[in-house]
Amino acid sequence: LCRLEPAAPWTILAITFTNKAAGELKERLERMLGPAANDIWASTFHSACVRILRRDGKEIGLKSGFSIYDTADSERLVKLIAADLNIDTKRYTPRMLLGKISDCKNSLISWQDQLKSVNCDYKPGQRGYQVSAGDVDELVAVMYAEYQYRLAMANAVDFDDLIMRTVELFQRCPQVSEYYRHKFRYIFVDEYQDTNHAQYVLVRELS
Repeated sequence: LCRLEPAAPWTILAITFTNKAAGELKERLERMLGPAANDIWASTFHSACVRILRRDGKEIGLKSGFSIYDTADSERLVKLIAADLNIDTKRYTPRMLLGKISDCKNSLISWQDQLKSVNCDYKPGQRGYQVSAGDVDELVAVMYAEYQYRLAMANAVDFDDLIMRTVELFQRCPQVSEYYRHKFRYIFVDEYQDTNHAQYVLVRELS
């Protein structure tokens, strides 16, 4: 019988969906392995992406001290943009608009591609632009473009960006993706069948 050599802890990436599940995972690993468990990357998708972007996000124009907007921060930003673009937030609520933007990001659709899909020539940062009345697709595309522009100006990302920007990093910077592919020899994904498109592509790039 051949002997299997144990995997080095720092070559293992274990991903789960919630902070609670990640905490339980770390506790079990510590009970099994002791201090060596600290060398295993055991975290949520988002926490792993934060670590990667803090180290290498500069390759795609993201400074290491970037801020992470929570839902309340994002809704405030959408309200500001809506006021500037004269958008009725009673008819198009910030939550609804953010939901549409989130759908784009989870499908890895960039704001540039979203604008193209609706034949819109909006330029982020533009003043005095009027969205066509009743055209929800154009409204979402314009909001998405301006939202990303203002996040970039603030050196900030939202939760969906953490995965989308990490995928962008891996696809645009082969040397970075190669570093992590070499680092992580073993990748475990809890409830893999529940991954959305962006999470799936992230894991594919890592492997």
